[in-house]
Order: sequence, then C-alpha cells, then structure tokens
Amino acid sequence: MLAEVIACASRHAIGVMMSDSPPREPRSSVILYARIEHGERSVEVRVRNLSATGACVDNPGELQKGNRIGVTMGSLVALSAEVMWTSPTLAGLHFSDGVIDLAEARRPRERGTAGTKASAGWINNVQHAYRRRDT
Repeated sequence: MLAEVIACASRHAIGVMMSDSPPREPRSSVILYARIEHGERSVEVRVRNLSATGACVDNPGELQKGNRIGVTMGSLVALSAEVMWTSPTLAGLHFSDGVIDLAEARRPRERGTAGTKASAGWINNVQHAYRRRDT
C-alpha cells in the first residue's frame, strides 16, 4: 500500500512537471475517511491526500475515469466530484464545485455514517467510556 501512496504523490509531481496547466493546489497527506456515492451504491473510503480542489482516495474497485460522484467528508456533505484517474487501488478526484474548506473537510465525523448519530435508546451510549463494562 505504501507503494500506491508514493505512486499517488509521484503521479502528482510528474503531472506538474510535464504539464503546461497552472500549478495545482498543494496536497497534504491525511488520514481521513469519506463516503462516496456512485449510482445507487454508497461506500466508505480512506482519503490518502487532500487539497482544496481534489483528493486521492482508495478505489473500491468500481470507480472509472470520468465518473461523477458525491462525496461526504468531515462536515462537508454532497460535494460533487469527478474521477480524474484511477489505478486498481486508488482514484484521483477533482471537486466540481470549486475550492473546499479544508478545515471543514478535516472535521471529525463518525465512520459509516453520513453525519447522523443515534439519538435515542440504549444504542446512543453503547460505546460511552463510563458505561462500558469489560469482563
């Protein structure tokens, strides 16, 4: 997996050196999770690096170049993105709506949810540190 992350960074560096396009936004290595919605399917993926205009994420195997997807990351919900490139394990995304707020993208969110949390019943406190009983 380390080789894939290095390949992701290398692809970015080579693209910048060989391209006549304007420079890309600086990317930061991160350990975040995002929810990707593609068609009728929704899947949680790891974000490997992030910039204000795009991200490198784990490819669940079904993303293809040119796909339009929805992304929920941190407190940002329903971001539009286009898949710019793919490998068997990674995908490069470009946020279609322009620049995102990186602080909001990094804001903690529960994995496996789209920002919702149980609010009633015993399940709400099932992982609470002071209620947990280890036997």
